[in-house]
Amino acid sequence: MEDLIKEVTNKVEAMKANQVTKEELLQVMSEVTALKAQGAEVTAIKESIDELALKLLGLETKGDNTNETDTLKSVLEAKKEDLATLKTNRSGSVQFALKAVGAMTFATNVTGQMPQAEREAGITRIQRRSPYLLELVNVGSIMSNLWEWVEQKLPEGGAAMTGEGLAKSQADFDLVLASATVKKVTAYIKVTKEMLDDIALLRSEIDQELTEIINLKIDEQILSGDGLTVNLAGIQLNAVAFAAGAFAVNVVTPNNADVLRVAANQIENALFTPNYIIMNPTDIARLDLDKGTDGHYVYRPLTNSYGLQVSGIPVVSNTGMAVDNFLIGDFTKSGVRFKEGITINVGYENDDFTKNFVTILAEARLVHRVKSNHYGAFVKGVFSTAKTSITKP
Repeated sequence: MEDLIKEVTNKVEAMKANQVTKEELLQVMSEVTALKAQGAEVTAIKESIDELALKLLGLETKGDNTNETDTLKSVLEAKKEDLATLKTNRSGSVQFALKAVGAMTFATNVTGQMPQAEREAGITRIQRRSPYLLELVNVGSIMSNLWEWVEQKLPEGGAAMTGEGLAKSQADFDLVLASATVKKVTAYIKVTKEMLDDIALLRSEIDQELTEIINLKIDEQILSGDGLTVNLAGIQLNAVAFAAGAFAVNVVTPNNADVLRVAANQIENALFTPNYIIMNPTDIARLDLDKGTDGHYVYRPLTNSYGLQVSGIPVVSNTGMAVDNFLIGDFTKSGVRFKEGITINVGYENDDFTKNFVTILAEARLVHRVKSNHYGAFVKGVFSTAKTSITKP
């Protein structure tokens, strides 16, 4: 300890004999403060430091940098009472904060985010396609988890003109019981209680997210579910494939609208009336861009107050249908029954409670069916393949 005191004392004496800088003064002041904290007697050293401070003030006053002189002078003036107390009591310390005066910039004079950012309220959601099929099909509710119906199959015989005294014509058919099972769609989000408490509107955002992804999964299943295990049997699973029929290799330079007209004819010949066409937006754009060989636009598709129509049939645009694919049909023959609509529950699982997690769960239970006698009400196809099949050589 004595060696340290001696070393600091010598340093102060040397500074008194030479020109002192602010940095040197601040450095030696911190060393004296450290010695005092260790119980050393530093009264004499502090008196010498006071002389150095006054000497530094005199030097700065004589210098050319008037801004720095004014700064030091103002600092010493502000600490005048503290310096007087220090000189009288021979104890305590006085702290100086000195910096060179300079131009102010964000880089050198600002700490933290200034000015305060202006944040737009709410959360911008991920852009997803809109579900649409529940607006087209036959929707209802069901109490059981099994939907059954009876279909007429294998008719035999029939009606005939019958002469007097002759046997009348006989007919019969089979009755077949068919069924579809209710399936479940689920999704959950696990979140801490702190996030729910601290982030405004987070709970409503989670509820909206779960509802949206459940509806999109239902939409996807109604269209293209494969009917296996937990999946619904979708419309495309039971729709019949596009068939050129009487139009095979018989249409000159066909376009997509021609394909849809042939498909509508196929449905009408199956004794159904198509009421919607589902297409990808890209294929709808191709309808608008179709031109004749001389470059004139083909305007057969019609847009009116009800939207785009082809041969009087409304067209539904949605990216849920793959590019170059289409589905046309009588969508009243697609039936959906909800055992349970979308419900959202909050609860704990495993060690959620002790870790302050909560689980927010959304689910729905439903069944979908197209009766086998109604398979012909729907036609699916690929535009490029269908056009080839009806193109006249």
